[in-house]
Amino acid sequence: MTATPATEQAVLDALSASHREWPYSDNHDTVNDPWPLAWDAAAFIEEWFAHSEHNDLEEAICYLPLNPWKFGYDITTWHDKKEPQALLRAHLLRIVKGWSGETNLIEYLEDEPELVESLGFEDGCASKSTLWRVWNDSRLELDHKRVIWTIGQVLVNVARENDVPAPEEVFHPDPSVDDPGDVEQDDSTVRDRTIANTREVWEHAKPMLTENYSLSRGDNAEVHENAFWESHAYMGSRAEMYAEDGTRNFAAETTRDRVQTGSTHRHHIQKINPEEARQMHRDTTEALIERARRDSELVGGVLASIDITKSNPYRENTELEFDEDGLANTWLLGYKEKGKDEDDLPDLHFQWASIQIVGLDVPLVLDAIPVSRGLSRAAIVDELLSKATDMIDIEMVMMDREFAHDPVKDVCEDRGVYYLNPGMMHTSERATCTRLRRQGKLVHIEQEEDSSSDNTPARTTLTDFTEESTETGVEAGQDAPARKSVYVPAMKAKRTADDSDDEEQESKQEDESQDSNEYREGLLSDFAEATEEDEESAGRMFGDLIEEIREEEEERRLPGNDEDTRLYLLFETNHPDLQPPDDSESLSEVEKAHMVSRIIRKYKYRWGIENGFKQIKRFRVRTMSMKFEYRFFNFLYACTMYNAWRLVDLLVKLELLADSEFRFKPLVTADLFLTIAKDYAGLDPPD
Repeated sequence: MTATPATEQAVLDALSASHREWPYSDNHDTVNDPWPLAWDAAAFIEEWFAHSEHNDLEEAICYLPLNPWKFGYDITTWHDKKEPQALLRAHLLRIVKGWSGETNLIEYLEDEPELVESLGFEDGCASKSTLWRVWNDSRLELDHKRVIWTIGQVLVNVARENDVPAPEEVFHPDPSVDDPGDVEQDDSTVRDRTIANTREVWEHAKPMLTENYSLSRGDNAEVHENAFWESHAYMGSRAEMYAEDGTRNFAAETTRDRVQTGSTHRHHIQKINPEEARQMHRDTTEALIERARRDSELVGGVLASIDITKSNPYRENTELEFDEDGLANTWLLGYKEKGKDEDDLPDLHFQWASIQIVGLDVPLVLDAIPVSRGLSRAAIVDELLSKATDMIDIEMVMMDREFAHDPVKDVCEDRGVYYLNPGMMHTSERATCTRLRRQGKLVHIEQEEDSSSDNTPARTTLTDFTEESTETGVEAGQDAPARKSVYVPAMKAKRTADDSDDEEQESKQEDESQDSNEYREGLLSDFAEATEEDEESAGRMFGDLIEEIREEEEERRLPGNDEDTRLYLLFETNHPDLQPPDDSESLSEVEKAHMVSRIIRKYKYRWGIENGFKQIKRFRVRTMSMKFEYRFFNFLYACTMYNAWRLVDLLVKLELLADSEFRFKPLVTADLFLTIAKDYAGLDPPD
């Protein structure tokens, strides 16, 4: 933050000179007529942003005077520990951000401890229930809430007039409009507003696309270049449409006089090499990011995920070529299914790796690369991060277990990005699970020793079962954040003991399962109590992460106690908010559980990229071509259309105040967007 006591005093001095009546509300009964409070706030905001060093909207909220007594409620009847002015400022922040409920506000503030303190909270942010009561439990009259809404609008408008990033007024909730309540996806209002937003977003997005995408053609070309991009968008928005039929259908509907044939379309598109296609997609996405930032989106560090997706199986074996090393096409990767004849070829796929924004931000695909045979996971991560970090500030990247390798961690640290991924359960880690179970530990953090050190980090072995052990820390290196292994309760893990025909063995397994389940339930209860959540909420904190990870572990036969291993889940990270063990000796189990949950629960957002892959396929032009350049361009262009859809979805949520109800899923479905987009995408009049 850039404000200082000196700049604050300069604003107050300017107020005294320009608004001699300020504070106007001192001479009025604001309990019955609160609008003088809006006048006072507007005058302060105007002078605040007039100062050359004040260029942050959230900072202005932290300094804005909001006297709770003037808003007409008796503090002593309900206020307990939280500062009343801080509570009002927190709700003002919620309004400015466009959030209709307290959930998004709480999750945002949990990651912004400095902002929490600046708002006026002395010992941490208020709970969700406290914030809810302030706004919904007759603590404020309707007129006073409208004044706060109005102050939020003034903040946004004055900030934008002074070139400070803030939401656009057209998308800011109107305080005179009542909350529409539950919003249904098939509501006619949703469709009407989706159409309006689609028109506007495509009006801005199409020039971004046509200015950044280009073809290498002769100067005497008769078909306008934009016809290629329009027809590709047209074909991608229709199910099972290939280039040959797609260009004919496009010609029948467009107002253009000349349109390329299907073969000409494929010929020119497949001449675009992967590097050129990536640059075009990145340039377009950067323009979309800039557009989103005008609504105060994507302005801070974001969470990102890296993963690999594959095409539909390629089964045209007659066109395959082989050499002494096997399949000559290094872009086709094979997967042998269980039970398949050894002489049969495996299913062959083209693969693409991508990096996508996940979490509560707009889930845009930042970049993608084609995956060839022999390309390492570290090389994939390095290439994707090298470009994505130039586009946006990435706080942490999340990956699945196939990326849990030291070279990948090296890449993340070299790129200045924190990482989070499930770890591999080897003998040492499985032994640690048994030790934690015997000690009754909820969570456990182990720090790796600095790689530059000559000492070998101590690791848990099977002999530790019979020895007294305590958590010890290793001093981290100075050049990079310390790497840590984090053990958390696997609360929703299922027992998967092998079946047995022996009744006695089955009975024994049932007894062991019951004991294990009772212990797991005890861990769940303890963790819920430690984090002040109900058991169901605490289970969701980590439990949603378990199923996919556990399936991979059950396929690997390793020494150690299987029951104890299923009680815990291992994560690896270098995030600095997880304190090293030697620095956390003074922390209680409750404090450790809180500290760990704030970081590890972010991993649930990684599945956003999996859902993204499923949706991107719906925007992709179909093909049977063996040209990986053409296939890769299809994938990237579909990612561009996917990005446009997610931006439309965000704007509709903000307008309908539905970002809380549809926080983890789109309000505007892909089907609805495609139905509308195909009427407006690619059918504009000739350039």
